[in-house]
Amino acid sequence: MRRFGDEVSVEYLDVTTPAARGPVSALVGEAAERGLLYPVTFVDGSAVYDGAVSYPAIVRAVESKLTQGSDT
Repeated sequence: MRRFGDEVSVEYLDVTTPAARGPVSALVGEAAERGLLYPVTFVDGSAVYDGAVSYPAIVRAVESKLTQGSDT
């Protein structure tokens, strides 16, 4: 997300293959346990959006996370 510069990195994973699921198996398990719909957007390990991709919702979640981080 160019908007945030080096503060943010974005990673897209297609977890339909076991090899891709491996590194994020805990997140895949959480999504299944909670009944989340794919695609699921995680920000810093927390599911923040599921069932669709919404750029504005993702931007809000990232901005919120960055703001919280600057308070500590």
